[in-house]
Amino acid sequence: MTGRLHLSPAEWPARSGNVPSLDGVRGCSILLVLVGHMLLPASLVGISAVGLKIFFVLSGFLITRLLLAENKQSGHISLRNFYIRRVLRLYPVLIVYVCITSIIVLLRGQHVAPVEVASVFFYFVNYLVIHYDHIGHPLTLPVGMLWSLSVEEHFYLFAPLALVLMRGGARKMLFLALAICVIALGLRLVYAYYEPGIVDTLELYQRSETRFDSIAFGAILACLPEFERGRRLITFMTTRSVFFVSVAIMLATFVLRDSYFQNTWRFTFQGIALIPILASVIFAKPVPLFNRVLNLPALVWIGALSYSLYVWHGAVFFFFSFWLEMLPHALVPWIEFGLSFFFATLSYYLLEKPIMGLRKRFGHRVTPVEAASPRPPAPGEAGSAASPS
Repeated sequence: MTGRLHLSPAEWPARSGNVPSLDGVRGCSILLVLVGHMLLPASLVGISAVGLKIFFVLSGFLITRLLLAENKQSGHISLRNFYIRRVLRLYPVLIVYVCITSIIVLLRGQHVAPVEVASVFFYFVNYLVIHYDHIGHPLTLPVGMLWSLSVEEHFYLFAPLALVLMRGGARKMLFLALAICVIALGLRLVYAYYEPGIVDTLELYQRSETRFDSIAFGAILACLPEFERGRRLITFMTTRSVFFVSVAIMLATFVLRDSYFQNTWRFTFQGIALIPILASVIFAKPVPLFNRVLNLPALVWIGALSYSLYVWHGAVFFFFSFWLEMLPHALVPWIEFGLSFFFATLSYYLLEKPIMGLRKRFGHRVTPVEAASPRPPAPGEAGSAASPS
């Protein structure tokens, strides 16, 4: 277990470096995704949506925080380095995954649709899945779960540029993120009004423009510590009472089973609830046991595997369907679960970790003055630890 369970008040403003407990949050999130996809009945598959929602909010928080920190430390944000880091983070696993799954499809005498391969590398899987659902066409490759990655990358096509144009201004970014949350909700309501049947599909769940708010809520949390009122709001949100009220709101969004609510307002209520929950994990510890669990070595390790688990778990049944179909039905989900960890472990240690050193070349740089500073930065100052996003 790590020694630090949360950030001290002096560390609240954006700085590069690891944030305690967040690897554990990743671990919990990917476990929710796997359990929802593999171990629970279809009626409870929505549990995976919780894990995905947390990933979206966490992504918005971490990337916005690192970009704000980069602007403090170097005086600017390098879009070139940002996108190089994204490519190095995502593409090695995707390339190997698509190559292996395509080879298996060809060995089975089937045709690999070029548009499916292109959708992975140009990030339009979500819209391809929606189109295929409309025409009743199944995917050839097991890439459907990558729709959420497309949503993220669409968001990051413009959000870092917007922050550059705002000269790294946290207040301006905060208002932009709030506007995105309002616009995304508005779009969901408009789509549902003009096409009522859409709430009985997954389209609003998968479209980028209707899910951008999930990432923007994380950006809001990253901006709040940059000014005094935001820090006071964090202090309020991280009280024990607000934490438990937020958990209750999250649970209530799953009790309400109305399809209109689930595909329109639910995403907004969940985002609002997740901000105090994650703020409590990151900035304070109203429930110390919760933070201790999040920093358990096993959960931190699962968090490190989360991206590979996310990618490879979608292909386990695809790889072994012939053999798995011959096993007792009750055993199949657990075997899939274990094989997902096997492939993810190989992917992480053979692909992701070797690339980390290369990514650091395009990470944030700390000036000699910052590196030599013996005192901890006060609120609003840049941090001294450098790390890539």
